[in-house]
Amino acid sequence: MEAAGLLRAETAVVQTADMEVLINGEQSYLNFMGNDLLGWSSNEDIREIAQEALAQFGAGNTSSRISIGTLDIIQHLEETLSSFLEVDDAMVFPSHYLANIGVFEPLTNKRDTIFIDEMCNPGLYDGARLSQANVIAFRYQDYDDLEYHLKCSQNSRFRIIVTDSLFNTDGYLADLEHINKLAKNYDAITLVDDSYGVGILGNRGKGIFNHLQLEKKAELITGTFAYALGNVGGGFISGDKDLIKWLRHTSRPYILSEPLSPVNAAIVISAIEILEEDDSALRRYHANAKYIKDVIRKKDWKLKRNDSPWVSINVGSTLNAQKMVEYLFGNNILVSGLCYPNTPEGESLLRISISANHTEEQINTLIDVLEAAFAVLE
Repeated sequence: MEAAGLLRAETAVVQTADMEVLINGEQSYLNFMGNDLLGWSSNEDIREIAQEALAQFGAGNTSSRISIGTLDIIQHLEETLSSFLEVDDAMVFPSHYLANIGVFEPLTNKRDTIFIDEMCNPGLYDGARLSQANVIAFRYQDYDDLEYHLKCSQNSRFRIIVTDSLFNTDGYLADLEHINKLAKNYDAITLVDDSYGVGILGNRGKGIFNHLQLEKKAELITGTFAYALGNVGGGFISGDKDLIKWLRHTSRPYILSEPLSPVNAAIVISAIEILEEDDSALRRYHANAKYIKDVIRKKDWKLKRNDSPWVSINVGSTLNAQKMVEYLFGNNILVSGLCYPNTPEGESLLRISISANHTEEQINTLIDVLEAAFAVLE
């Protein structure tokens, strides 16, 4: 990896409230690669709630969920989350990854089949492969391919169709209406990871099903708190009450892990309550995403045209992406570069993470430096 220039170094940073990052305690960089989409990390109300929770509950839970680790604030979070997502029930985990690797093994055995979009997040893949089920990856958003595999699996006892709601490379939305029809026709259930939809899409950020106005939800919805529901560690599985009840008794990551911290639980509850009462941060986020997309569309750049706030630009080769990221870094701007195997070969992307806290001046600075970077490529 080092010889190929792919060895990644982890650099210590200090984040500031004005969307800048200090690297090595010295140089300041504009942050367009973070996950704090709605600006929760600098929200004074949430900071105060976190301090109160630390004073009341302490730093940890002292035990697992099946012993005495289910603090009342954890139950309150699960009830709040269920109500917010308009589902039967929810269970929370200390990380999104643990939620995704804990969902398949208790529900399946070697007589079952899991159909998973090839571009789903790696946690879902790992969870599927840790189960005993047959795992079939269908081509990215190719629902004819999915149907072909469903037709070939008529002898399966139990079938699960798995997809992300919003794919984090290009921002494309899954066709959940089509997936629902296939699930009904072939007697399957659906699992949707709505990590990039919850808190961002739909009325007050209620997620992809609210956004698409679909009455039929997935039987299971997973997600994270790391993006728009507090910007803290933690994940969840939600949905059908009987499936959640079974998972509470059988999901090993749920049973054997230390629960979500009470401070994180308080932060997520506060973020949800703020969204339900005041969607100004959500509106600022969407306004910033629309503004930068409108500017980019006037340029001769290959913006991914999606139905989400995600901002991705196709820059071609891996080398081009590397040069662009390095040029931006040299001009004190942080942006993510995505290359194969995260994208098809020759379709590397610059992914620009917009936040509600970005100013128009900061976005214009990014555009100016991007223009110079594209000129260097030519």
